[in-house]
Amino acid sequence: MEQHALKRLEKVEENQRKAYEKKKDGFPWKQIIMGLLFGVILLLMLIQMIVK
Repeated sequence: MEQHALKRLEKVEENQRKAYEKKKDGFPWKQIIMGLLFGVILLLMLIQMIVK
């Protein structure tokens, strides 16, 4: 009984460790999209200042 409980605890701890591991993403899509949005907003602001 005790061995079963220890095995179960070990599995739970392993699953919790997996949740905190950083996922490896091949390409930083979020950073590129945020950069493009920031660029578009800056461009629109500059156009608005020039047109005034």
